[in-house]
Amino acid sequence: MRRTNLICASTGAVALLAAGSRLTHAPLTMARLLVLGGALGVLVLYDIREHRIPNRIVLPAATVCAALSLAEGVHANMQLLVGAGLVLGLLCVSLAAPAVLGMGDVKLALLIVCALDAFAVLALALTFEVYTMVALVLLFERGRAALKMSLPLAPITAAGCLIALLL
Repeated sequence: MRRTNLICASTGAVALLAAGSRLTHAPLTMARLLVLGGALGVLVLYDIREHRIPNRIVLPAATVCAALSLAEGVHANMQLLVGAGLVLGLLCVSLAAPAVLGMGDVKLALLIVCALDAFAVLALALTFEVYTMVALVLLFERGRAALKMSLPLAPITAAGCLIALLL
């Protein structure tokens, strides 16, 4: 692993672990937060540099988080079902308009649902709100040229997750 990736992964893992430790100290939940934070740290770097979400990072992280959730005993709560519905909705948007929302962004949302359980819906909603605020600022600052810009979603998603855990 490259040094930059290691630094980003460590920073993300520590940030989410610190934010999540306010809520719980359950070992499997903390492990999910470490995996999510580490993956998000590296994904932010890739998305800023290359405007893509690599499968080799997001899919194993989502699998590990899902396995940890199952080991913890997933309770069929409404938040998890709503999160799965959101991912399905994002998948439909991505298939209908790939220029608007990439498949990597859908897989990123799946990772969030697998890792954050009850906080996933809040994290995704906050991601949408932060994205909207950034887009509006760019629209006011750059005018119509902002409509042609492509924003990396991973940094905004990481912010949404962090805010959800801190609220």
